[in-house]
Amino acid sequence: MSEILYIIEGILIVINAILVAIIMYHFVQSYKEVKSRFTLGLLLFSSILLVQVIFSLPVTILSGIACPPEAVTFHIISNSFELVALLIFLYIIRE
Repeated sequence: MSEILYIIEGILIVINAILVAIIMYHFVQSYKEVKSRFTLGLLLFSSILLVQVIFSLPVTILSGIACPPEAVTFHIISNSFELVALLIFLYIIRE
């Protein structure tokens, strides 16, 4: 059962990383057009968020040694909220 939870968590993290990369791509395109400090700040924010998401995947895999299934469930809930927030953010950016 806990292996399934780790797989679900890993999938959510990979999806979040893809969404952050798409958001970052939109900010790069926007910065090429506008060249404002605000857009540069958004690009910096999204790149730091991408690094955080990428580094959370190995931690998830390695934490299986001493991590109870309840904690993995909370990580899945947290990553699910992050997924919803990124989808909303991407929807707002694309409009």
